[in-house]
Amino acid sequence: MATYQQLQDEVMGWLNRRDVASLIPGWVRMVETEIAETLRARCMVVSGVQPIDAAYITMPPDFATMESIRDATTGELFELKDEWSGHWFAAYNDRAPPGPTGIQQVNPLAPCTAYRLLHDCIEFLPHPWFPDPPNPNWQPQQVLMGWYQKPKPLLLPADTNPVLDNLYGVYLFGTCKYGAMFELDDDRAQQMDAAWQQVITRANLWKQQSDYSGAPFRAEIAVRF
Repeated sequence: MATYQQLQDEVMGWLNRRDVASLIPGWVRMVETEIAETLRARCMVVSGVQPIDAAYITMPPDFATMESIRDATTGELFELKDEWSGHWFAAYNDRAPPGPTGIQQVNPLAPCTAYRLLHDCIEFLPHPWFPDPPNPNWQPQQVLMGWYQKPKPLLLPADTNPVLDNLYGVYLFGTCKYGAMFELDDDRAQQMDAAWQQVITRANLWKQQSDYSGAPFRAEIAVRF
């Protein structure tokens, strides 16, 4: 298993400098920021069951980006809405005539079927209904949520994480890139950046290809008349 100490030793070897040990932690922090922004590898995907016990749920602290959300009971995939679409409440029937007040009637018991990301929260749509007064026997809707996890920061010599262990070149080439920039070696910096981008691209592409491997891909088309 690759470790932070191994990474530091190899970076100093690639740069042929032993006097940059104190600078490597800063370079690694910058690499980890770039990993969270650009790498979408399978080893970064984690999942968990999330009860919808509020309309807005704070994202996990290690959240990088969403992969999927589906209902834990039916397996139905949630739709992703942008900030201009998606209703807070669900109508009983969007073809039914308006209610007595002249507006579309609202179904308070409709389950959540969509989501959108707002700042550091996940907003579930339509907003969930909660019993009032509270009912101790009430169970909130639950979803299976998968997301890409930010790499766990490397701090101690024995530290590791899934990206370092499975895609070692991401850390090695990325850290050496910043080392070459520190040395004002533009050619070496470009060489390391090209190698780093190649590792990132291949890992992202492999994730996409593996998602559809093993069986013929069939797309479902929903048509409404």
